Amino acid sequence: MRVVCDTNVVIDAIAERGNFSAAQKMILYAAEDRIEGLITANTVTDIHYILKKRIGDQKAREAIENLLTVFQVTAVNGAICEEALDIPMKDYEDAVLAVSAREAGADYIATVDKAFMDESSAPVKALGVDRLLSMIETDRA
Repeated sequence: MRVVCDTNVVIDAIAERGNFSAAQKMILYAAEDRIEGLITANTVTDIHYILKKRIGDQKAREAIENLLTVFQVTAVNGAICEEALDIPMKDYEDAVLAVSAREAGADYIATVDKAFMDESSAPVKALGVDRLLSMIETDRA
């Protein structure tokens, strides 16, 4: 199963916020190759920006280096950004993520964003982390 993790899932895991144990388990499953874990290129830069403010540049870079050993990075380019403009989603950033996920052949997007989960026009279905974990664990049972 190919799963793109939304930025907030990764931040929850690293910053131990929200349902961080589930987010950490999703990353662990990617590290263990139980899933093919993906993040978008802009997620990498967003995470660095956020972490740099909290933990400093060097530690933020180390966190990014670790993420890049676990996740494949999907493209975000002009064509993806243009196509996302034409998708009738309420959140443009989510539309960009969904188009990038589709281009990467992802099966699902892991998110904590309820509005994203409810978005019917996304080209790749966004599911909550707990639901995806249940699906992964059922597949392996």
